[in-house]
Parts: sequence; structure tokens; C-alpha cells
Amino acid sequence: MKRLIISSVILVFIFVAYAILPPERTGNFLVTSFGNDSIAVYDSLGNYLRTFTAPGVSGPRGIVFAPNNKIYIASQFTGEIFVFNSDEQFITKFTSAELDGPTGMAVSNQGELYVASFNNDQVVVFDLDGNFLRTFTGGSLNGTNCVAIDSHGAIYVSSALNSLILKFDANENFMFEFTGGGISSPMSIARNTSDVLYISGGGSNNIVKFDTLGNMVGVITHPDLPAPQGIAFDNRGHFFSSSFSAHKIVEFDENDNYVQTITSGNLQVPRSIAFKHLKPVTSVEDEITVAEFELDQNYPNPFNPTTKIKFTIQSDVRREMLNVSLKVYDVLGNEIVILVNEEKPSGSYEVEFSGAELPSGIYFYKLDAGNFSDTKKMMLLK
Repeated sequence: MKRLIISSVILVFIFVAYAILPPERTGNFLVTSFGNDSIAVYDSLGNYLRTFTAPGVSGPRGIVFAPNNKIYIASQFTGEIFVFNSDEQFITKFTSAELDGPTGMAVSNQGELYVASFNNDQVVVFDLDGNFLRTFTGGSLNGTNCVAIDSHGAIYVSSALNSLILKFDANENFMFEFTGGGISSPMSIARNTSDVLYISGGGSNNIVKFDTLGNMVGVITHPDLPAPQGIAFDNRGHFFSSSFSAHKIVEFDENDNYVQTITSGNLQVPRSIAFKHLKPVTSVEDEITVAEFELDQNYPNPFNPTTKIKFTIQSDVRREMLNVSLKVYDVLGNEIVILVNEEKPSGSYEVEFSGAELPSGIYFYKLDAGNFSDTKKMMLLK
């Protein structure tokens, strides 16, 4: 059985599947942690938030956020696709007899899920309900690894076992194949808004950049990024890449300059990376439109002595950071504790509150973020 490392796949059939990525607005990002069968969640600045998984996930690889607001995770060793809701709660799973070793995944604008089937050198296409649609292969595919679609609908598929990248037209007709930069075992393909392809060389310890004609236009390396795997762009043009062997995430800016190395989150063999898609902002004259905010009910509730409070904020167009405060009050309106009081970027956050030193009773927690304010009630029951 073939076994290698892969990252994302897309393909199309009759319909032209223009790429969703890079998204217009991004929030938290998720990283599949292959070695411990889990998915780590980070805010948009790379701060670790939490980890989630589901029974049966084994060797998580590709990950996508779909337009139906669901998260799809490829479980390589069970040959299944696991589906989670936007709160990272497991919903269902599905597979097909055509799927053998699912790895990288991607979603087209038509709402079709493309899954790299590594062991039988093809791409398997599903609808977002998990119904099998078709398969695709061609050219010199050998260890189908990942895929990207440019702004004109052309498709790029990496072939891991012969270190090639294959280009297909929008109807999945093979056009040509290319390589360069000494790339070996191409893992992930991601494109920026200028249709420059960033392809990680898991065996060559580099990220090689190509134009849409297959010409090499640059090479990126960093000592913190041996064996690069997943690549994902945020709405700023920054990209994040995972290191298979160093168990890290490395961020680069829009000019490919090193920004930071992320080591938190207990990553073990990190693979694919995907950003949550936030709703596009509404166009207004001053282009300062705040999108959605949310303050969730604490959980558990009632609680003793600790509970968690989750909230989501989205900054406006011109400002990346918002002043955020989260405070707890008693029934008389007295401030008990300040849980958050700082500037934060768009994203979802989770804070733990302890009532160990407080008496049983009703308490209130209030979120203020920009012009948004909301208050909810919780009960401490000892």
C-alpha cells in the first residue's frame, strides 16, 4: 500500500469550479494533527485556543470549511470523511468504495467536495451531503496529493510519488506537467490572489512558487520549516505552513518574509491548514461595516466551580483589532472579575471562569467589543 503525505485536492467535471480560496475574510484556522488524531484550533494571530476530534478519526489529513458552514476532515486510515458543525461538534461521516486513503480536500464554488484518494491515484468527488458523484484521474498521477484551482478555473494537482505537478483545464482535461526548484514529494498547493502557486516540498524542505504556466518564480525556506506540509493564506495575504517533522506552524507575510513560529497546541505531525471563512463585509460609503458578533451561553450551566464562555468578534474593514472586554457581575451589578480587557483580532475565543471563591447564585457576564454589547446570565450551584 502506498503511504505518503498529502494536503488538498479539488477537481471539476462538466462545470467550471472556480476556487473559493483565498477567502475574502478569514477567522480562526485549524490544523490537522496527524500523530494524535486531533484538530488544533488557533485564532487569526496564531494563538492556540483548543483541540477537538471525534471517535474513529485516525490519521486526519485534509480539512476544509464548506459554504454550508460545516467542517470536513479526511481520516486517512479509516477511509472516511468526518463532518463537524461550525461549533466543532461531530455530525456524521461518509465514504465510498472509490475512496482509498483520503488525504487532501477542497470545495468548489459549486459546492462539491474533492477528495484526494492517494492509494488508487484518483480524485473522488462528493456533494456536501456525502453523496458520491464521480472520480477523476489522468496524466501521470501517481500518489494524488493535493489540488488548487486558479481564478480561470484551471486545476493543478500534485503527484507525490514522482514529484510532479499536473495542470488540467476546467473540464479536467490534462494539459501539461511541470516541476522545478528541486521540489520533492509535493504536499500542498495553495494560491494567492495573484494566482501564484505555493507548493510545499515535503521531501525537499522548501516551498516553491510557480506561475500558472508552470514557470518557477521563487523558493522559500526557513530553518523552522523542515518537511513543509499544509499551506493556507489569510485575508491579509499572510500564509501559514506546517512542518511535518518539527511539529510547528510557521507564518510568513504577504512578501514571504518570516513572521513567527507557532509551537503551542501539542501538535504531532501537523498536516493540513484551513482558515474559517467569515462573512464578506457589506459595502458602504465609508467601508467600515462590522460583521457578526456572538456571545454564547456559558457551558456548563449551572456550573461548579468552573465554566467556559465562548465569544466571536469580527473587526471592521479598516481596523484589524477591536477593544474587547468581558466582565462578570453579581445580581446587584457589582463587578466581580474582568476576564478580558485588551485588543483582539477577528476570531472566536474561549475563556474559563472560576467561581471557586464565590457563593452560589446568579451571575451575569457582559461582552463589549467595538459597538457590540451583550449580556447573559449564568448560575453557580455548589
